[in-house]
Amino acid sequence: MKYFKKYPLFFALMAVLLAAFAGLAAYDAVLMSNGAALQKKLTREMREYKSALSEDPTQKAIDASEANIKSLEGHLGFLEKDLTRASSDIFIQLTAKEGYQLVEQLRGFVNSWRKEARKLDIRIDDKMDFGFKKYVAPNAEPPKDAAIADLWKQACVLNYINKKLFACKSEKSPMGIFNVQREILESEGVKEQKNTRNLRARRMLEAQNGDNFKIDPAITARKKGSLDTLAYKFVFAGHTDVLRRFLNQLKDFDAMLVVRSIDVKPADMSQWDQLAPNSGAEAGAEQGAEQPSDSLASVFGSGTENAAQQPAEGEAENSEAQQQARTPVVTDNISEFTVVIEYVEVVKNPEPEKNGAEKK
Repeated sequence: MKYFKKYPLFFALMAVLLAAFAGLAAYDAVLMSNGAALQKKLTREMREYKSALSEDPTQKAIDASEANIKSLEGHLGFLEKDLTRASSDIFIQLTAKEGYQLVEQLRGFVNSWRKEARKLDIRIDDKMDFGFKKYVAPNAEPPKDAAIADLWKQACVLNYINKKLFACKSEKSPMGIFNVQREILESEGVKEQKNTRNLRARRMLEAQNGDNFKIDPAITARKKGSLDTLAYKFVFAGHTDVLRRFLNQLKDFDAMLVVRSIDVKPADMSQWDQLAPNSGAEAGAEQGAEQPSDSLASVFGSGTENAAQQPAEGEAENSEAQQQARTPVVTDNISEFTVVIEYVEVVKNPEPEKNGAEKK
């Protein structure tokens, strides 16, 4: 103690130095611990970087990939051109620049379809608007400018399909068109009603008698960013040879028309009688034509029908049962056909998806 009292400054300095040494030693230990953790992290990051660098394609691989993409694009262009040989006949040059001008052109389309149907003795409602009642009805509002080009394309495709449908009418077979519906386009800006009471019942009524419909997502070929489609529904009636001729015309592959669904059922004769007949020749035609049944098997030509019409080998025509089998049970039956068709377009330059910030 006598030395501490004799040299207080020295001992105070030594205490400070010892405390500093202890603090620096502890700080050095902490730095060494952090350095080891950072070194470990650096090693892991370097390993991941080397792994990513090894998987990164070389310029040679990039060039080969680009060449392959160009080859596929060329093949896709060839297929698209081969499957759209009738595009010059389908699409008519758009001259309308405003909505009211397009309305007049749509009315011209509708009037020409009605006139052609009457000319071919096809039963049709005098007020049939072929899905465009929203725009061609008296005092209807014209479409938005953003929808003019899309509506014109939709009308041109419908015009092409209608020509094929009208061509199915034969002199010996009656035919009537109950309804033609189109799918509302996104550019028309029509918002779908949700959480509406009796919405399901309203949709069922529109599906049968309305001008528009919404294709079932389970059957559509539409795929966002890859395929765009224009959907149509045709409800017509007649003998099954009418449907057979319609399907045969669609399989020509001169346009990318795809049949998505077919429904066949006996026609409602009260609805059939409401359609305006175009001439008296139809009644005589119904009497002279032998008509097949209204099953899908008869539409596509099953072997059962031929087997019933031809006697088996080794058996003469002496069998009364075979004679009765060749006699049709039902004749001149009218069937109702519902055919959903899509016109398919390939999306070559899809728009990039918007991120969450852009959507907000």
